[in-house]
Amino acid sequence: MSLDSSLSDFTEDTILTLLASSESSFTGLALNHHHILVLEGTIVALADKVEKLHYLTTCKRLPHAPQLQLLKEWCLNNDLKRFHRKLRVDPDIFAHLVNRLENHPIFSNNSNNPQFPVPVQLVIFLNGVSHYGNGAATEDVAEWVGVSVGTVYNCYRQVMIAVLQVHDEVIHFDPMELEDQEEWDWAKSWVESHSCPEWRGGFLCIDGSPFNLFQKPGWHGEGFFDRKSRYSLSAQVIILPHNLCIVDYVISVPGSLHDSNAFSHTCIYRHPETFLGADKWIWADSTYPSLPWCIVPFKRSSSGSMPNTQKIFNQHLSKVCTQLKILPTELIRSIGSHPL
Repeated sequence: MSLDSSLSDFTEDTILTLLASSESSFTGLALNHHHILVLEGTIVALADKVEKLHYLTTCKRLPHAPQLQLLKEWCLNNDLKRFHRKLRVDPDIFAHLVNRLENHPIFSNNSNNPQFPVPVQLVIFLNGVSHYGNGAATEDVAEWVGVSVGTVYNCYRQVMIAVLQVHDEVIHFDPMELEDQEEWDWAKSWVESHSCPEWRGGFLCIDGSPFNLFQKPGWHGEGFFDRKSRYSLSAQVIILPHNLCIVDYVISVPGSLHDSNAFSHTCIYRHPETFLGADKWIWADSTYPSLPWCIVPFKRSSSGSMPNTQKIFNQHLSKVCTQLKILPTELIRSIGSHPL
């Protein structure tokens, strides 16, 4: 081997050949200082490469079977049931969400590897947040979309950043604004059509929904243990019943707290005059406190009997509060359906 051997001459095979040679030939080989430095540099370069890759062998690419094309077929065939089962929103709401989020700078970069289109990232996000347990496993979402687990995580993060940026634009209510006054009147008309003219003043509804945690929190874990024997966070959401747009909400309350206690953390509880005027109130179920501006159903007495008038009242109240049963996914949906 000549003295002017370059670094490329010392490949992995060359090193193994030198190490496998006999002692006599090794001692007979007069390696000068230059050869030793080049050999050391090659070994360091190979060690650095292994350290960066963290793999001694090439990783095998896992097979994927993307099913995103099914969403388009379901839209064309007007199969809203299957579309809604995957994303929990209707196609028009999905399109509105894309238009609202696609210009956010989080979806643009200067990398040579462009990001996935915003509709694809939004599909990944909605599919993940709309399911729980095994259905929300990152690996399952990755296989369904045909991407890596890291891509799923990045889509979750980027879409959530974009959603939070438009929070104040879509979740608000000011009785002094003309647009919100129109929403007010539509909600009153809806309540009147489902009950009676005297009840049109109750144009808001409230209910709670738990967000189950994967496991017991490490800090103050017992405080999150709810009445259903699960560890959860309690969310209180106040909506307009005619279109399910969110007016006020509170999240991250420990699941062990009663709904009435969690309700006390909302803005509308602390400042009801901001949302409610004279002869205006909120509909709620029996777990909430009975207040001049919070109407709840009658409860059975200790004797177990209830007058017929109270039964009739509760029956009609249930027709108005039926909308509360579909609250858990409306926080995301309202962002797309609420007009600016």
